[in-house]
Amino acid sequence: MTRLPLGPIEFSPAEVAVIFAIVTVGAIVLALPATLALAWVGHRRATQYRGWNALWYWFCGTALSLAVTALATSQGLGWWSVPLGWLPTGLLAVLLNPRRTPDASYCRNP
Repeated sequence: MTRLPLGPIEFSPAEVAVIFAIVTVGAIVLALPATLALAWVGHRRATQYRGWNALWYWFCGTALSLAVTALATSQGLGWWSVPLGWLPTGLLAVLLNPRRTPDASYCRNP
């Protein structure tokens, strides 16, 4: 097997920005299964401005999921870090989900 000596690869600041943007958008798309569930919970829990509340829950869930995914990736877990990133956000969605009975949840939607 022949190896090709490529030397160090250098990227311009613009190329680094594009690579970072692509990786970030990809990570956000991979986090959608958990973050959309949390956004739905935020929509259900809101008493006013349901859309803004859902957007806030989605944003916070995305930040949490990306942070856990990055932490798991830094531990060398590879693609297993993606579903591990879903766990805290999904668990938060389950815990914050308002119940159907009024006494089971502090959130009482009309």
